[in-house]
Amino acid sequence: MSLLRRLRREDQGLTLVELMVAMGVSGLLLTLVVAMFVTSTRSVTDQQGAVASSRLASTAMNEVTRVVRAGTEIPVYGNSVNNPVFDYAGAEKMIINSFIDAGSTTDPAPWRIQFSRNAKNELVETRWAAHHVYTTYWAFATTASYSRIVARSLLPAESASPLFRYYDKNGDQLTPSAGASLSTTQIRNIAAVQVTMNVQANGSGRTDPVRLQNLVGLPNLGVARVEVK
Repeated sequence: MSLLRRLRREDQGLTLVELMVAMGVSGLLLTLVVAMFVTSTRSVTDQQGAVASSRLASTAMNEVTRVVRAGTEIPVYGNSVNNPVFDYAGAEKMIINSFIDAGSTTDPAPWRIQFSRNAKNELVETRWAAHHVYTTYWAFATTASYSRIVARSLLPAESASPLFRYYDKNGDQLTPSAGASLSTTQIRNIAAVQVTMNVQANGSGRTDPVRLQNLVGLPNLGVARVEVK
């Protein structure tokens, strides 16, 4: 074969079959690369969602726990019976009198603090400041000092897994009616609160929600550790 004929043959390029094979291989490689990228991105997103759920649940649990542990009765002027630790004790809402964030002051003021679930399944903390009455006694403001969200992405409320459960010193559960608070008599018997945080920050639903549960005592009432029955 002459040099001229060989050069003409090489100038003809790829045949149709060779071109189709090359395109098929390229498409397969591109598909594999895209699938690996999507899988990797989804895995990272799921991990971030799980971490976010854990962080939200832990932060909220720490805040509720420290407030409950600082819960205390409030003396009433001219009355030998103190106001109880809790003003409201429901499954999804709790109002407690607490000497939280007292610092080093010689005359720390209590706070009235509410934890409640809103319509967006967020846990909201609302605080009312206290002021002195009759020199050494305390009264709470009627207007809240501030309100903030301490947890987002809570799972919807379920009667089988409420935010708050209440127990007396014998470990017996005190159960409020649906959407209501314990009675005043029951409230005075509260010795511990079981707090449950069910959080799902991953909207895809590909990861399990994070569940944290803690039984918090009320040391200011002088009650020993409560064993739940």
